[in-house]
Amino acid sequence: MKTMYKTLLALVITGLFMALQAQAQVGIGTTTPDASAQLEIQSTSKGLLIPRVTSTASVTSPAKGLIVYQTGGTEGFYYNSGTPGSPDWKMLSTGGGSGSALSYGYAANTSGSIIAVVLGGTEIPLPNAQNFSSVITNGANTNFVISTTGTYRLAYSVNLTAALLVGARLLIDGTANVASTINPASSQSHFAAETVVTLAAGTTISLQLFGLLGAATLQTGNGASLTIQQLN
Repeated sequence: MKTMYKTLLALVITGLFMALQAQAQVGIGTTTPDASAQLEIQSTSKGLLIPRVTSTASVTSPAKGLIVYQTGGTEGFYYNSGTPGSPDWKMLSTGGGSGSALSYGYAANTSGSIIAVVLGGTEIPLPNAQNFSSVITNGANTNFVISTTGTYRLAYSVNLTAALLVGARLLIDGTANVASTINPASSQSHFAAETVVTLAAGTTISLQLFGLLGAATLQTGNGASLTIQQLN
């Protein structure tokens, strides 16, 4: 009995020691992870597979710093430099190019605004969390003008407090962009789309709700957002 007690005690102590070690650091493919790393992975024939999504817009309340690989639209690694309530997805640079700065713009509506939608469409004001580089907005924060000709990734999301028979789309110089249009085929409260287009300097971009004659209330904190990202 005494021997069994000592054996059980030794097993308990060993288990506690291993648990403490596991909580401190994790090594995969190594029993001695680097002291500066919470997680170290070693392999000579395998890699690390980051989660893949069709669109960054499909990630709900992404944490700041979250990284995913987008398989739709412009493929690549993206990270959220914003907040869970106001995501700001940016594509990781490939390190190429001439080194000149690319245009970028992000704007949101986080105040729970009520949008008076008309059948032909009403532009959504985006006065919050603005982050611009060579993108200019008008006084109403509904039109965004790019300053450099190039290929752009345009992405938006709209979240309403209630499902409505309404559509969402981007306007480019006042004309509806077909690739980004979500028609009011059924009542819904969440809209998200993106497209890649070639735009000339001076082009105006706006986000619009359409197809409803009535009021649409944006969610507080995560009502609407627009990302304008020059790719080249």
